[in-house]
This record gives sequence, structure tokens and C-alpha cells, in this order.
Amino acid sequence: MKKVLKETLRVLALGCALGVAHGVMRGWPELPVQAAAAATSCGSPIAAQPRVAWIRCAAARPLTSDASVTFVDARSRDEFLAGHVTDALSAPIEETGVVGPAVVEALRGARVVIAYCDTTSGCARSTRLAGLLAGAGLRDVRVLEGGMPAWLENGYPAEAGP
Repeated sequence: MKKVLKETLRVLALGCALGVAHGVMRGWPELPVQAAAAATSCGSPIAAQPRVAWIRCAAARPLTSDASVTFVDARSRDEFLAGHVTDALSAPIEETGVVGPAVVEALRGARVVIAYCDTTSGCARSTRLAGLLAGAGLRDVRVLEGGMPAWLENGYPAEAGP
């Protein structure tokens, strides 16, 4: 009886471990979605894209070390080269108003995509980019509240150049 109980517990423990490992590989646990305050520097959420959520700098900062999270800069190429979130991808939509298929494909493997800009015009560029990315089928797209100015004000990691 004792032997059967021990074997049952081993099988149960192994099953739990495999279940957790499978869940982690598939993106569990989900990163917390934070609602923006009623009045933020980035305006209101994108009504047409309910999958797009806001994320505060304090919540986004620890995600810079997560390989499954990609920061995407919606500002112009010159602004990006002058300084951007470390390891961010440049996707300037100001010039074209669209996101190229190469950018969308580069982001397909990301579990979370965080778009940001310089917050001028109510974060128009980052919210537009986030809406386009969500519309292209990316699952978890967020907009960085306060954009690059808030990121720098907090002293979070940034770099210049390509």
C-alpha cells in the first residue's frame, strides 16, 4: 500500500511539473494588464482595439530582460537613432502611416509587444502603431504610458544608434 501511494505521488508531482512547464512555454502566467488613469499623457485607450492595453513604465522596466517582450519605437528613424529603449525595434509609422510586413513578422514571436513614442499629440504614433500591430494579429500589444520622455525621466535603460 505504501509503495502504491509513493508511486501515485511521484506520478502526480511529475504531471504537475509537466503541466506548469507547458503553461510557461505557452505564455502563462499572463503579464498583468494595467488600466491607465482617466487622464494620462497618452490619452484614452484604443476603443477599436480592445486587446491593446496601457502599461506603466514601472511595470514595463522589468520586462526589458524578458526575451519574449519586444519594445517597438514608433518615432522617426532619426529620433530612434538619437536614443531609444535598449534593444527596441524601430518601426516609424510617421512617414508611411503603415507597418511593414517585415516588422510584423519580426514581432510574431514576441509574447508581449510594447509600443512607445514621444507622447506628442497624445501618443498618436504609439497608439496608431499598437492598433496596427493588434490588427495584424499580434496577441498582447501595449502602449507605454508617458512614452520615451517618462522612460528617460525614470532613468531606465536607453541607448543611441542603430
